[in-house]
Amino acid sequence: MSVRISQRQGLSLLAGWLLCGGIAWAQPMTALPPQPTANFILGGGDRHCSSFGGAASGRGCTADWSTILEKDPAFAGRAMADISFDASYVLPTFTYSVTATTLQRLRATPAPLMDAHRKAALLATLEQLAASSPMEGVAFASLDKARGADAPALTDGLTRPEVAVLRAALVDAIAPTSRKHEARSVLYASNPHVRSTYLQFVAAARAANGGKTPKIGVVTASADMHPFADADINVDAIRSAGAEAVYIPMNGGMRQALDRNACHVVDLYYDSYANQRSSRSFFHSALVYPDLAAQQRSLCENQGALLNATLRELSGIYFSGGDQARHLESFVSKDAQGQYTVVSAQLAILRERYTQGKLVVAGTSAGNHVQGGGVWRGKPVPMLGGGDSYEALRAGFLRGNGPTLGTASPDGGEGKYPASSYELGGLGFFQLGLLDSHFSVRTREGRLVRLTQQSGMDYGFGVDENTALVVSRPDAQGTTHLSVTGAAGVLIVDVRKATATGQNTVGEYAIDGVRLHYLNAGDTASVDAKGNLVVRLDASQPLLPLQADTPPAKQDGVQDYGSGNFLKLAQAMGFGGAPIGFGTTERSLDKRTPHQDRPFYNATLSRLPGTEFRGDATRSQAGGPRLSYTQLLLKFAPCGACAAP
Repeated sequence: MSVRISQRQGLSLLAGWLLCGGIAWAQPMTALPPQPTANFILGGGDRHCSSFGGAASGRGCTADWSTILEKDPAFAGRAMADISFDASYVLPTFTYSVTATTLQRLRATPAPLMDAHRKAALLATLEQLAASSPMEGVAFASLDKARGADAPALTDGLTRPEVAVLRAALVDAIAPTSRKHEARSVLYASNPHVRSTYLQFVAAARAANGGKTPKIGVVTASADMHPFADADINVDAIRSAGAEAVYIPMNGGMRQALDRNACHVVDLYYDSYANQRSSRSFFHSALVYPDLAAQQRSLCENQGALLNATLRELSGIYFSGGDQARHLESFVSKDAQGQYTVVSAQLAILRERYTQGKLVVAGTSAGNHVQGGGVWRGKPVPMLGGGDSYEALRAGFLRGNGPTLGTASPDGGEGKYPASSYELGGLGFFQLGLLDSHFSVRTREGRLVRLTQQSGMDYGFGVDENTALVVSRPDAQGTTHLSVTGAAGVLIVDVRKATATGQNTVGEYAIDGVRLHYLNAGDTASVDAKGNLVVRLDASQPLLPLQADTPPAKQDGVQDYGSGNFLKLAQAMGFGGAPIGFGTTERSLDKRTPHQDRPFYNATLSRLPGTEFRGDATRSQAGGPRLSYTQLLLKFAPCGACAAP
């Protein structure tokens, strides 16, 4: 039996099971490519069925949670009392003591986790305090100000990671508690695209596993708060889609513990890393998430022996959203020059299985970006970090160096959301070009175009929210086939014939000759062994003709974050028949990057002899009417008085 048949059978069985369970499909699933599937590259913004929002219906669910727990096999054995139905998770109450035991724990803190001079001063102060009066079972705020209201706090001068380590050393033991879980169901998701994409991913992993139930690893290293916070929901989703899901607690803290042969204190490394450039402070992971912390310790010990064995059993791996740099530094360490070049044993195992066709890789948002990497035409495929399009066009890119939170503009200017790139890329599972996520709605065209050209790539791929780019394994001729599934589309930028100027001067970057292709479900593309791109739009969609006398389509705020204005410009051009589309950053309403007049930028879209628009204004999708196009010419340039050609 061929792999292709196994994929189809898997989809049919899952679809039939859903129908028997009383869930009606809102649309048919997009067919998998003819070749075995290698990657699902999701754009983020997936519309999930979550227990947050209430027990009665939940957010994005087709049933109440009592019904879901009863009928979704992913939740077998769980009761309503086990589920959290809102985001106000109640943490245990922690108290702290300064005793000989806790001071010894602080002394034993590994050197990389606390500056030696600060630790020595802190120990001296704590010993003096303990000698003058007992300090046991007190709140941390009281301990922090134990020297008096007018004296410096104990934590003054400590970094956030060092505060986390200090708390871990001084915290009192607590009684074991059972925590509640946020739950997520794929089978009862009201959004058909979420169901379809996850079921296709599991079906592809099943095919890679010879038709047997696949074991899929879930990695949440990128989480905005801390990795454990996103573990439950992502494991639930994969289980709900029909796989055996296993949490893989790879994160920056565990990476450091493995690299330093310090798995006996991996909890400390986790707490330290969770407070590095994170969105908020988090302490005592082993007490708040005792089950996940125990799993992390088990997988870390013996230099990750059990972890490596688990990775060798996977038929699929899923990378969650957040900050892609956190995914990267969970699997790749820095060399002496600060470059991400030291490939871990864990990544080597995953790459081997992927190359052998035994592993399907999926990821959303940050998990989209980190799939990229490797080498294209002798040049490293970079990974986009953070940043908005206007700032990328104006000032270029920072060199990525760890998580992106709290970075400054490349030119030292006012940019609050500067663009950054990791020049050696992500984990290297997709090598055809750059990847980007949350694409059209966040107007990321400018940043994708500039980095694609600047890094010497041929192609960039921007995936819209609640949408996935589905990538096949190369066929016998070396051709990789691409398709789209989900609510919206994927933009492919082709800069092979583009020319750029002003790359070394802030505010002078310009590029012309970029070819754009925007694909929806039903459209396909392929890249052959020589790197040639072929795009095929769905011939069943109406062909939209050129109306030569139509004035240029126009759009202000063409790179405003969250506006989707670039996509709207292309839609107006396609449906209106205009030969030209012209957008500028004038009259920007972008509150994230408000000064888009330093300089203004324009985007000019022009038809070529081979330009083709297909779509249906009556068929709605995320972001507006469904429109696909190919061979649309793009020019970005700074402008003073931005006048349409």
